[in-house]
Amino acid sequence: MKNIKFIVAFILMLILPIYVKAASMSLEGEVGDTIAEYIIKYTPDEEPIESIKLKIVTTNDDLEYSLKLSGEYGTCSNLECTLITTQITTETEIGRLTIKNPSSDKKETTITLNTTPQKGTIDSVTKTFSLKGIQTTTTKAKSNNSNMSGITFSVGILDKTFDSNTTEYTVTGIKDTINSITITPTCENCEYTITCPTGECSVKDSKRVTLETGANNVAINIKSEDGTTNKTYNFNIYRGDIITSSPYLKDIKIKDATLSPKFDSLTNDYSITIKNDVEQLDITTIAEDPTADIQIKGNENLKVGENTVTITVTSSDGENKQVYTILVTKEEKEEVKTTKKVVTSKVNKKKDNKWLIILISVIAFLIIVISFILIFKHKKGKKDNNKNDKGNNNKVDDKLEEETDIIKENTDALNILEETRREMDSEEKTDIDEALDDLMQTKKLELGDLDLFN
Repeated sequence: MKNIKFIVAFILMLILPIYVKAASMSLEGEVGDTIAEYIIKYTPDEEPIESIKLKIVTTNDDLEYSLKLSGEYGTCSNLECTLITTQITTETEIGRLTIKNPSSDKKETTITLNTTPQKGTIDSVTKTFSLKGIQTTTTKAKSNNSNMSGITFSVGILDKTFDSNTTEYTVTGIKDTINSITITPTCENCEYTITCPTGECSVKDSKRVTLETGANNVAINIKSEDGTTNKTYNFNIYRGDIITSSPYLKDIKIKDATLSPKFDSLTNDYSITIKNDVEQLDITTIAEDPTADIQIKGNENLKVGENTVTITVTSSDGENKQVYTILVTKEEKEEVKTTKKVVTSKVNKKKDNKWLIILISVIAFLIIVISFILIFKHKKGKKDNNKNDKGNNNKVDDKLEEETDIIKENTDALNILEETRREMDSEEKTDIDEALDDLMQTKKLELGDLDLFN
């Protein structure tokens, strides 16, 4: 019996150390696209450890790491901490480890939590993971391309292979029994508008076009994705039989201008008025014969005033010809018109001032004549005074007093002329001043000849 007890005690001694609770560290958490967050937990040993050194070792320095302990358990510097464990008796969350990927590239790393207890050992913990990084959203710049890359017709044949840089085409091969066709433009990230012979016939993605018998001009306007550019392609579409020997036009269209009179294939002479900034007409012609030769002359460097633009149509067999003439009147600049008005106003003002100068001159002439008469009488009176006695001198004095009053009146008239001169237009002031100065100088010289005290 004693042997049995001894054997059981011996076995228990061997087994008990296996179940002794040892201190440990753990990392628990999750990994997101750009951030990995871990909780650090500490489980104490049955025999307390006063402090433990923690250190995070990483394999990728491109990531951002943050290691923090709860305030009552210790402090950290970078990725190293000192953990005070004297009051930890059960498994406790002691801190957090956060890893961020600041770039848009995928990053992979391995982190290891190493511990150095005051006594004993605690196994290290290792985690390996990857972070996708910040997914930046980029907005693609809108295109300014207004080229049409291709076009198809449900019925009809283009006269040449389509090219995005060529904007004029002819479409034939449509029977007269077909009154409408489907047109499908192709362009990248753009909007288009189809204009029929009778006006706008579609909106975006509406492609059915009604045709009249004969020639039809269908315009397709392409607007770029960013709305900054436009480009127009013109298609002369013929429905029914074609008159191959015709030298006539079906229509003439000029952008931003209206023909006068309204176009008629049998009318050869027209006129239009254009603004001053137009250097060349944007002309679209539709011939009755799609193979006819069309030559446009006089449509370059249009000058102010009248210009003549001719459109010569020669039938495909070369035997018939028609010439359409457009008299183009280019307006003058607004500034030029305004300047002309100003000049006219100045000319009229000059004419008015000339009449005023003439009037003043006549008045001055009369004053001079009167002055000469007074001077003559004064001199004659002086001679008579030398011959007469003192009694007659009194009569002379009375005469001189009368002449002095007249001279004063003349002087007042000169003052009035002076005031009139000051009120005249500044632009004519120099010419009038010179005339009045000469007049006043003459008058002063004449008045100076009156020696009233001799």
